[in-house]
Formats: sequence, structure tokens, C-alpha cells
Amino acid sequence: MNRSKIKPIKNADKIAAGEVVERPANVVKELMENSIDAGSDNIRINIRKAGKLSIQIIDDGIGIPSDEMELAFENHTSSKIRSIEDLETLTTLGFRGEALASIAAVSKIEITSRTEEEELGTQLIIEGGQIKHKKRVSAPTGTNIAVKNLFYNTPARQKFLKTDSTELGHITDIVQRYALAYPHLHFIYAHNELMMLNCPANNDLKTTIFHIYGKKIAKMCEDINYKEKGYLFDVSGFIGHPDIAKKGKHYSSIFINKRFIKSNLLFRAVKDAYEGILMINKNPFFVINLEVDPSVIDFNIHPKKMKVRFEDEDFVYNKLFTIISYNTQKYFIKEESRYLSTNLEKFEKGDKKLEYERPIETDMNLKYEEPLGIEDSLKEDLSSVQLNLDENIILDGNKFGSEGILRNKYISVDNFPLVRPISLTGQLSNNIYIILEGINQENEKGFFILDQHAASERINKEFLLKQYDTSHKSKQKLISPLKIEVSVSEKSFLEDNLDEIRQLGFNLEPFRGNTFILREIPVIFDKEITPLLIKDIISDITEIGRDESFKNIKEEIINYLSCHRSIRGGDDLSLNDIRKLIIQLANCDDPFHCAHGRPTLKFFSFKDLDKLFKRTG
Repeated sequence: MNRSKIKPIKNADKIAAGEVVERPANVVKELMENSIDAGSDNIRINIRKAGKLSIQIIDDGIGIPSDEMELAFENHTSSKIRSIEDLETLTTLGFRGEALASIAAVSKIEITSRTEEEELGTQLIIEGGQIKHKKRVSAPTGTNIAVKNLFYNTPARQKFLKTDSTELGHITDIVQRYALAYPHLHFIYAHNELMMLNCPANNDLKTTIFHIYGKKIAKMCEDINYKEKGYLFDVSGFIGHPDIAKKGKHYSSIFINKRFIKSNLLFRAVKDAYEGILMINKNPFFVINLEVDPSVIDFNIHPKKMKVRFEDEDFVYNKLFTIISYNTQKYFIKEESRYLSTNLEKFEKGDKKLEYERPIETDMNLKYEEPLGIEDSLKEDLSSVQLNLDENIILDGNKFGSEGILRNKYISVDNFPLVRPISLTGQLSNNIYIILEGINQENEKGFFILDQHAASERINKEFLLKQYDTSHKSKQKLISPLKIEVSVSEKSFLEDNLDEIRQLGFNLEPFRGNTFILREIPVIFDKEITPLLIKDIISDITEIGRDESFKNIKEEIINYLSCHRSIRGGDDLSLNDIRKLIIQLANCDDPFHCAHGRPTLKFFSFKDLDKLFKRTG
């Protein structure tokens, strides 16, 4: 085998840039961190075409001296550290000295900066890492940097960028994180000249949460402020009530020394502190900042500086768990009665009450046009899911309506086993499974165990699939339109997928700012509708669709909605409820699997029971 000679790699700077710059959001993060480190009070972020065309960051920080401008774009240069020992006392966000060089290698940059001591600023134009132009210009104190045509010279990377909606979602996410970490700074964020976020300066954190996540979230958060004696381990921020818990982890933020990080260890410590008060498959909402001695943590384990390593992980987990657990017990168990009120017009911070715009819908108990449920004109559309009882219940050869079904008679529907409840309702004591005596399709006698949640989930899924694929929607109007307030990322998702969401039966219309008007809902949502439920649905389907088009995740969203409105394990059902459930399930295209593929019912023959109890010779 011939050995190849070791040679320098061509365009190594462009290859190395991939460690720092994978997508436009990475550029936004690095430039925002530079602006924060520069002592800026105001930071403006202007994005065009989700950052693919242009990313501009304007700040009023200390600026870059003219004689250091070119050096700033060379690899491993920094004003923040001088040697590896400086990492022990690191207090800045940037420190690796790779960001500007990496960004410049794969884009076209125009930067203007001036320090307070200089009369004129300096402007550089850089293309693919090469300085094309430098001159002195009039400029305010601070830095104005525009990154254009990202990956123009690395088309292989460019083609792996996601849709504008997805890339914009990642940018929005990182802007929101730093607005939460630095509520005293003024962040202005716009996309294609449309304002996305405007967090004024000198906010407290709760007001910033309001600007980003809305009034409901802000009202249902409680502050924590723990200071350790003797050494640095301080915890501050807000934890959310279990009612605003989310399906995904995306909505919660952990900062260490005001740096946004992703840590499974810390997230688990917080979630474990909610044990016993959080619904299954939900994650708590929180915004937490840890102030920790820099010498016991290491941010230098990943080029993007979003992962962290601790000197003593067990200590950190146990400490954070104890602090958060104390506060969840205090606020959400001992003082839970404070959350019985549905008044969302105000939330409080200390003695100061902050009032916001009154929503269109102030009555939290929504009203519907009579009659409730499915209108007569829609019954025909649901015939494949809920059949006319008179035509589908046969008792000993005779047809009976729904009131003529006797407990000791079989329910018969084509292509479904003969079944009947064996007790008053047929439910076992845990109200999860239903026992049905019956005859399978091989004509064997025995009994079926029906999972009531799985069955209900299948029924709802087929209803929603039919709803999505037909032009005539089975919807019900709300007498009073409901104002739904969403976050910036949720707004982007809704705007991009409004037609598809309407096909599911949710008639949403953009209103103003980050609000939508809900006028109609699918008929399967005719029970216990609350604004919080609708908000949860929007949050969860946004999380599902973060990195995919609606077309690719349509079935996952329908599965989620099917599960959301299904009968639950533990729900007490009447005999009539069970009969209705069986009939609807029997008329599904696939009555034997839930939305996620689990079985809805299992058969056990009397013959097998005889063998089990050795009754056969």
C-alpha cells in the first residue's frame, strides 16, 4: 500500500469554520456575545431571509480600535484571555478567539467600529477571510457588523441549511435566551424589517418573560433567589407552575454565569424536583441562572461553548435539586390555593402591579352555540367513525336503538368481533381496562381486554385524518372569539403552517403582534375547552415541528392531538360510554391499534383458560 505524503490542507479555514458556524443562528450567537462583552446597553439584530442573506448586529459598546480591527479576524486572537490560566477566572462570554475568523472564512463581512477615544471609526470589507477594503469613516461609538451571503463559498454547507422557517426559529431561540440572561439590556430583533422582539432596557426578568412568552406564563411563574454562604453557588430566576409545563424541553433556560448552556444534569435536577406534581411526559418551564465559581466549571469542551463540565457533578445535582424542590413544595403544594383564580389581567412583582392590554376574551369559561357537539348537518361526515346505532346494533337477530341495548346482548359490527360488557360497566377497578365477553373472528368464545385510552386515541386519530383530508370540516364555532397569545417562535410556526392547522379544524387568524384569534375548533374538542388547553396545543405542535415541515410531521401532530383529547386511563365510564366507545372503535379503518401502534384490545379464549386451569384431559 502506497503511503500518501502529509501536506497542508487547502482551505483549512473553511473546514474548521464548521465547528463554530453550522447555521445562521451560530453567527447571531457569537456576534451577540461579542456585543454583550463589549459593554453594550442597546443591541439591534437585523435578519434577512432567516440569516441566509444577511445578519446585522449593531451595538453601542466600547468598539474596536482601528489598529486592532484586522487582528480581530485572525484565528485565536482575543481581548478576553491571554493564556490558558485565564480560563480559571473567566467572566466573559467569548474566549476561544475563533468566532470572527470562522465567520469571515465562509461569508462576506462589512464591519464599522469606533471607540470613544477615536474621532473616526474604521470600516473593513472582508470576503472569504480576505480583507478587500479598509478605510476611516464617520461612525458612532460601538460596532456595526453585517454578515452577508453565508456559506456562499462552501455550497456543500449551504445546501444543508433548513427552510427559512426552521433557521429563523433557531435564531429567534438564541435571541430570546440572551434577552432572558440580560434583562437590563435593550434587545431589538427584526426579520425582513418586521419586528420580532423588542425587550426594553432595565426590565426585571419577569417582565422579559412576559415579552417573550406572554402574560399567562409570566403570571404562573414564581421567583427563586438562593445565596450560598461561604462559597459561590447562587441560584436565581423563575420556576413555572405545573399547569404551564410543556411537552418539550425547548421552552426552559439554564444559564451559568449568564451564559446559556445545555446540560442534561441540570435539567434533570430541576425536573426531578417537580416529582409528584408534574404530568407524565411534561417538562417544567423555568428560567434559572446559576452563579458558580469559574474555577469549578469548564466551558471549553465544545467549540460552541454551549456544553459545560463540572468538577463535582453529584454536588451540583444535589444542591440544585434541593433548592428547586424546596421552592416547588412551597409554591405549588403549600401555597397552591393562590392559583385557583383565573384572573390573568395582572401579574405581580413585589408590590408593583404591572397591567397589560385587556384581551378580547376575558371570560375563561368559553360558550358555544347551541346545540353543543356535532350539528345535524355534520353527522353524515362522521359516519365512518360514529355510525347510526339503529343500523349497527343487532341483538339476537333484532335491531335496537341505543336505548334498547341490553347488557347481556352482543354488539355486532361487520369486521369486528362480537363483544358485550360482562359487569355493570365492564371496567376493572383501575379504570384502565375494560373486560368484554366475546367471540373472535375465528368463532372462538372467550373474553377481550380493551385499553380504553388506546381505543379512544384510535377513534380520534381517524376523525382528524378524515378532517384533514376532506374539504367539509366538522367544526364548531365559538360564540366569543378567543384571543391566543403566543411566543415569537410559535408565531413564526403558525404563520408558516396556518392553512394546514385550519385543515385540522382550528380556525386561527392573525390579529396583531404575537396574538391570533381562534374562531372555530374541531368537534372532538367539545369538552373542557380552556385557553390554557389551546395554548398548550400550540406550544406542543410548535415543538414537534421545530425542524421539519408540517407535511413531514403531520401524522405526529395528529397523533398528539388524538392522544390529547382521548379518554384517559383512570377515567370512570358508564355502560353507555363503553358501548359508544366500542361502536366507534369497531367502525375505524384500523380498530386494533392506537395512534402510536399499541394494541387496543387482546383476546383470551375459554379454551386457553381451560388449559391454564388443567380442565382439559
